[in-house]
Amino acid sequence: MTPRNIILVDDHTLFAKALKTLIASFENTYVTYVAQNGLDFIDYIKKQRNLPDVVLLDVRMPGLDGIGTMQWLSEHMPQINVLAITMEDDDQSISQMIRYGCKGYLLKDVAPKKLEKAIVTAARGGYVYSKRVDKQTFTHFKEMTYSDALEEDDLDFRDSELEFLRYICGTDLSSKEIAIRMNLSPSTIDNRRTELYKKLGVNNRISAILFAMEHNLLS
Repeated sequence: MTPRNIILVDDHTLFAKALKTLIASFENTYVTYVAQNGLDFIDYIKKQRNLPDVVLLDVRMPGLDGIGTMQWLSEHMPQINVLAITMEDDDQSISQMIRYGCKGYLLKDVAPKKLEKAIVTAARGGYVYSKRVDKQTFTHFKEMTYSDALEEDDLDFRDSELEFLRYICGTDLSSKEIAIRMNLSPSTIDNRRTELYKKLGVNNRISAILFAMEHNLLS
């Protein structure tokens, strides 16, 4: 069995060292390089003849963060399999990482066995699903086939729908806060969310954000 070659990109030295030690305990898996941020990683990877099987990438870092790094990889080395491993649990970070080709999104408190399984899956080119990021989210973005949604040249939203879409996808406001701003009841907001998700052909906020990004509906 060919050893799995892993690169870590994380600015927290103690965490990176602990993670490297943990990965060394996984079967046939080892860390070849630890980068402190995206710029360090890109400078290193440009010089390598052999690409890693998996990159474990933090989201929030100084210099060049995980999202910027994923954007660069999507343009220059899209064949590299990346797993996000981070403390950032917000929908915007998750959506942008997936948008640029991340194979999975893990939090730093992930159990060792789950991390090992995620690395094996990503190394094979598969996607890693979790409670926060389900299979449909990846499928929607990967294939860009929103089965129940309108065709791209026939996107037709009322002003109130676009306003609501921008609130739920572009802010961290709660349903109650959105209701106050739109002068509606919380129950009406919940109904509008259900109707909007159905119109977009999605079933969660992350998929809705991805759809809105791809169709430039948040600007």
